[in-house]
Amino acid sequence: MTLINNNQQPDYMMLVEKQLQLTESQGIAIRGLWDGMKKMQQDVNEKVEEVQLMVQEVRDSVTLTDTECYQLQQGVRTRSIALTKDRYKEADGKFNETVGKYRRMIWSKLKVLFSVAKYSHIRRIDFDDAIYFVQEFRPEDYI
Repeated sequence: MTLINNNQQPDYMMLVEKQLQLTESQGIAIRGLWDGMKKMQQDVNEKVEEVQLMVQEVRDSVTLTDTECYQLQQGVRTRSIALTKDRYKEADGKFNETVGKYRRMIWSKLKVLFSVAKYSHIRRIDFDDAIYFVQEFRPEDYI
């Protein structure tokens, strides 16, 4: 014997129909949730990329610290004295004058190389290159 309601459908058929409707509405809700989550993830990824670009811009524009300036000054002093010692003895009267010429030449070429008006405006990301330039500086390359 089958139970039949007023619409002449068995009760289990109505239950299955209601369950299908509920499952379909849950599917639609889950799809909407999923689409929203994907959109949020895309937005987050875009924002992360923007922040990374801005951080890189800041890094690229930050100039030398006081410590780095001091290290660069020491490098120029050391290199100008070493270059002069190759040509003159320290007791020679031209020694100090030549040290000064080399020092000015190194600073001048360094500023040209990094396109700055003052050496302290060299970007931090270029610090290692600036130190290398000073250490390897040869006046013959510019005369």
